[in-house]
Amino acid sequence: MKKAIGLLVSLVLLAIIWWQVDVDAILAASAAANPWWLAAGLATIIPLTIVTAQRLRMLSRSPLSLGAATRLILGASTLNLVLPSKMGDVAKGVVLTGRHGFGTKLTVALVVMERSLDMAALLFWGVLALLWVGFGEPLYLLAALGVAALLAMLVVLLSPGKLASRTIALIGRWAPGKSGRWITGFADEWQAGTQWLWAEPTRALKVVTVSLAIWGGHLAQFWLFAQALAPVPFLDNMAFATLAILAGLLPFTMAGIGTRDAAILFLYREFLSPGQAAVLGVLATLRYVLPALAGLPFMGDYLDRKPKDRG
Repeated sequence: MKKAIGLLVSLVLLAIIWWQVDVDAILAASAAANPWWLAAGLATIIPLTIVTAQRLRMLSRSPLSLGAATRLILGASTLNLVLPSKMGDVAKGVVLTGRHGFGTKLTVALVVMERSLDMAALLFWGVLALLWVGFGEPLYLLAALGVAALLAMLVVLLSPGKLASRTIALIGRWAPGKSGRWITGFADEWQAGTQWLWAEPTRALKVVTVSLAIWGGHLAQFWLFAQALAPVPFLDNMAFATLAILAGLLPFTMAGIGTRDAAILFLYREFLSPGQAAVLGVLATLRYVLPALAGLPFMGDYLDRKPKDRG
């Protein structure tokens, strides 16, 4: 029901945007788009997926082949498109538990760490770009402050200190019954995970560098799509794309459709016409749809939980 409501909200928002922009202008912008820039933007989906799978292997603390990790990433993309609140990533943890023999708390910690690193990397690039764009623009400076605050929270969560695990344990003591005991146990697993990550500086540096590269790549992909429509400065694009992606995370639409499109229309207005911005919104959605389609053949990994060789 929640997903159906989200889809309805997305369709309504998208219909309003396209009606106000004018469908003919959107079609004209699509026809005028540079196919080479478009192809380059679409092609980046492949290396981004592979590098993300490699990072999953780095974080798993157990043997996991690149092929298995890639299938998990693509399958989670499929489920994230149809399940609420990124539940595809939770399902990925279930597969790691049942199919690859990982412990339950380890898989939850792995999924949370993976998503936290993604968000922290996005916010890192976003803060830098927003500060660049924000000189003389109070609205962007305010956005930079908010993004920096979120980044600071994630840094604390991912740090090897005990503040995050103690906070989680405190929540566990407040929660009732089995839930409270599970959360308390998860606090120990989270502490073990963050300490493992930072125990070897070289490993931590690799994980952080790969995470930054992944999200630098996602923002560059946004720029390639924008360039297909009209010239947009790279750093300005990084700032706008960060805010648009964050707008797409609002929970009342399906896969961010509608809210992300509205944000793009507003943020890119200095460089793109309304028709071009609407097309960029469609291309931004394709960033999620194409990996989801590629993940359809691997849905069997999520349905068949018989143990498999991790290698």
